[in-house]
Amino acid sequence: METLDEVKQITKEVKGPVSIAAGLPYNIKNFTLNDLENCGVARISLPTLLVLSSINIMEKALNYIKKDELNKI
Repeated sequence: METLDEVKQITKEVKGPVSIAAGLPYNIKNFTLNDLENCGVARISLPTLLVLSSINIMEKALNYIKKDELNKI
């Protein structure tokens, strides 16, 4: 789901526990884990969060290496 409004609608319509994949490129900035909990989401998975975080750190490290600024890693 992409927006908090979509999450709210699903949690109202589904008669049972709702599981949401959060932290994805298309929804990471649209709601917080607390927002999802407050909407009644039963399970929140973060399938790509660690991968994306790792890629960001690797890009920063590579930029420091290219600039010969190893002391900033």
